[in-house]
Amino acid sequence: MSAYSAIGKSIPGVDSAQKARGEASYISDVRLSGMLHGKILRSPFPHAKILNIDVSAAKKLPGVKAVITAADTPCIHFCINPAWANKMPLQEDKVRFIGDEVAAVAALSEEAAQDALELIRVDYEELPALFDIDEALAPGASLIHKEEGNISFSFAREFGDVDKAFGEAHLVVEDEFETQPAAHFCMEPRGCVASWDGSKLTVWSTTQTPHPMRYELAQTLEVPVNRIKIIDKFVGGGFGSRMGIDSIDIVSSILAMKTGRPVRIVNTREEELETSRCRYPMKIKLKTGCRKDGRLIAREGFVQTDNGAYNGHGIAITGNACAKMVQLYSIPNVRYEGRVVYTNKLWGGAFRGYGGPQAHFAMESQMDMIAEGLGMDPLELRLINANKTGQTSAAGNVFVSCGLGECIEKAAAEVGYQKRDELPANRGVGFSSMIHGGGGVKYFYGQNTNYSDALIKLNNGGKADLLIGSTDHGQGAYTILAQIAAEELGIEAKEINVVSGDTDATPPCLGLWGSRQTFVAGNAVRNAAADAKSALLEAVADRLEASPEELEIKDGSVSVKEHPENRITFEDAVRYSYEIKGRPLAGRGYYDDPNSQPPDPNTGYGNTCPTYTFACHAVEVEVNPETGEVRVLKLAAAHDVGRAINPLMVEGQIEGGAAQGLGFGLMEELVWDYGRVITGSAIDYKIPSSQDVPDIVPIIVESIDPYGPFGAKGVGEPGLVPTAPAIANAVYNAVGVRIKSRPITPEKVLAALKSK
Repeated sequence: MSAYSAIGKSIPGVDSAQKARGEASYISDVRLSGMLHGKILRSPFPHAKILNIDVSAAKKLPGVKAVITAADTPCIHFCINPAWANKMPLQEDKVRFIGDEVAAVAALSEEAAQDALELIRVDYEELPALFDIDEALAPGASLIHKEEGNISFSFAREFGDVDKAFGEAHLVVEDEFETQPAAHFCMEPRGCVASWDGSKLTVWSTTQTPHPMRYELAQTLEVPVNRIKIIDKFVGGGFGSRMGIDSIDIVSSILAMKTGRPVRIVNTREEELETSRCRYPMKIKLKTGCRKDGRLIAREGFVQTDNGAYNGHGIAITGNACAKMVQLYSIPNVRYEGRVVYTNKLWGGAFRGYGGPQAHFAMESQMDMIAEGLGMDPLELRLINANKTGQTSAAGNVFVSCGLGECIEKAAAEVGYQKRDELPANRGVGFSSMIHGGGGVKYFYGQNTNYSDALIKLNNGGKADLLIGSTDHGQGAYTILAQIAAEELGIEAKEINVVSGDTDATPPCLGLWGSRQTFVAGNAVRNAAADAKSALLEAVADRLEASPEELEIKDGSVSVKEHPENRITFEDAVRYSYEIKGRPLAGRGYYDDPNSQPPDPNTGYGNTCPTYTFACHAVEVEVNPETGEVRVLKLAAAHDVGRAINPLMVEGQIEGGAAQGLGFGLMEELVWDYGRVITGSAIDYKIPSSQDVPDIVPIIVESIDPYGPFGAKGVGEPGLVPTAPAIANAVYNAVGVRIKSRPITPEKVLAALKSK
C-alpha cells in the first residue's frame, strides 16, 4: 500500500458528517409548496375480477384533489425487462395478490387521503387462489395470467456429459432444499415525490437506479425522456428493493400531472412488508457426483421459483441461481433446469445476492453431506475443488483473479476449525464457500448493462468536482469513487467533491446493483481522472520546462519526475491553466466492460461477468437441545475483494452482510395466511437485534484483479451469501441434525432432534 496515497486508506465516508449531524435529507424531508399526500387503494383479495370501481364519493370529499384508476393511466405494463412485463401501476380488470394496486388519491392531508380511500367502492368477483408452486402446477389449476399459464418461464442447460459422469462417480448424493420469502426491511420505507410544471416531471425517489428509472418512467407514462428528471435523495437502505420503478413512482407522477401540484407517496411499514417486493422463495433439487478422492465431476440441479403474482426479476434470478451450480468449484459436467411459477402472493424482486443465497444454501449444505459420505474432512473437500486464478468454468466463466482457497483457510483458522472435536457438547463449527459476480453483469436481460460514465472538473482552487450517475445507499460508493479519483489525480480524497443524484446534472450510469459500483463506475472515474490529469500536465508543461510525459502529480504537487524539487502545487497548476493559459480543465471517463460477452443463446456458454468475487464464512454455534434454539457465537467472514480501496468500508460491508445473512439463516421469513402477509409489522417480522449478532471477524483477502480499478472488485452482495449454509453445517456438526429449509428455527431443530 505504500505505493498509493489514497488507495488502501480507511478514511471516513464523504457524507458521514451530514448523516451524523442530522443534515441528510430523505424523502420524508421533502417539502414542496402546495404538496399533496397520495395514498393507494389495494386489493383485499388474492385473486379476483374487478367488476366496477365507483370513485364518485371519494372525489366529493373535502380536501381531495384527484382520484385515479387504471382508466386514468396509459395502461402500460412495467418490468425491468419490457419483454416480461405484465404488471400495471393500477389494475384494470383483475387483481392477483392481496395488496395489488387498484386506485389512488391525492389530498391536502394524509388523513383526507385515507378517508377518501374508504369511500371508493370496488365490486369484485373472487377467483380460486393459488398459494404455492404445487397448487399452481396442479392439473386444472386456475390461471393467474390466462395468456401465459402459471409457468412464467422455464429453461434448461447442460455443459459436458452429465449422465456419463454420474455413471463414473464413486459417490452420488441427491437432496431437496427450500428457501423462504424474506423482506428487505430497509430502515426507510420506499417513497416518492413527483412534481409537474406543465412541461417537465421532476421525481424525488428512493431509487437505486436513477438513470434507468428515468427511461422506465418515460415508457410507462408516455412522456419524452428529456422531460423527466430524477433526483435521488439520501436513502435509508436498498438491498435491491429500489432497483427499477415501483407503482408508487408511476402513481405519484400521474397524480402530480393530473393536479398540477407535487404529490408525495411514502409506504407505511405495513405496506412495505405486505406489498413491496420480497426475496424469491425457491425449491431446489440438487444431485452431485464425485470421485473417491473428492473431486466433483457431475452436478444436476432443478430450481423452482415462486414468482408471486407478476414478473419482476424472477426469471433472471432463477437463471443466476442455476448458474452458480456450474460456477462454484471446478465441476466439468453440469446440467440444470429452472422454472418460474406464478402464485397469488406478493411478487418478488431483486435482493442482495440475486439468487445466490438460495443456491448456495443447497450447494454448500450438500458439500458437507458429500464429505461425510466420503469420510473426508469438509475443509479438505472444498480445497480440492476450489476455483483458482486462470481457470474457466464448464459454462465459460473466466476467473482472472481468485482467492477462494485463501478465504477457506483463513476463515476456518479464525474459528479454530482444527480443534472442533474439542468443543463442548452441543457446540459445532461449520463453513460455506461462495462465488458471485464482482463487477456487474454484461448483457443483463438481453441488453448491454455494464457501462458507466464519469466527468471530472478541476476547479480554480485545487479541488475537483466528480460527476457520476451512480448512487450511494450507505455502502460507501461516493467515498470509494472519490478515493479512486484522488489517487489518479495525485491529491487527497477530501479535495474531491462528489456530485450525484440528479439525472439532468450527471452522466449516465446504470446505478446501484450487481456489486458493480466499485468495478464499473470506479473504472469510469479512474479514466475521467486520467483524462483530466493529462490535460493539466499538458497545460503546465511549459511552466516547469518539461514535456507532459516527464511530469507527475503526487501528494498534491506537480513535479518533474527526475527533478522532484522542480515543482508547483496542484492548486497553482490549475490556477496557471485557468488564468495564464485560459484553459478550463475537465476529463471524461467511460467504461464499457470489454471482457465479458453474452452467453450463447443455444448453449448458454459465455463469460457474463468481467470478474468474480469469492468468500468463505465460518461459524461456531451452540444449540440448546431442550428448545432447539441456535446461538451463533462467532462468525469469521473471509472475502476476496481484489484490492480493498477503503478497508474500513470493506469491513463494514462484510459485517453488515453477515448480520443480514444471519437473519436469513435463523429467523427472517414472510408468512402468509390465505395470501395475506401475517408478519406485516416490525414486531412480527423478526430481524437480528444487537443481542443476536455475534462477534463478526471480517477478513480481507486481496487477489488484485487485473481489470478492476487499482485491482478492486465488488463486495456489496457477497457478505450475506455464505452465512446461512455455514450455520446449517455448524448445527449438524453440533447436534447431528440436518435442516434443509430456511430459516433454521428452533421449531425445526427441535422436531429434527426428536425425530432423530
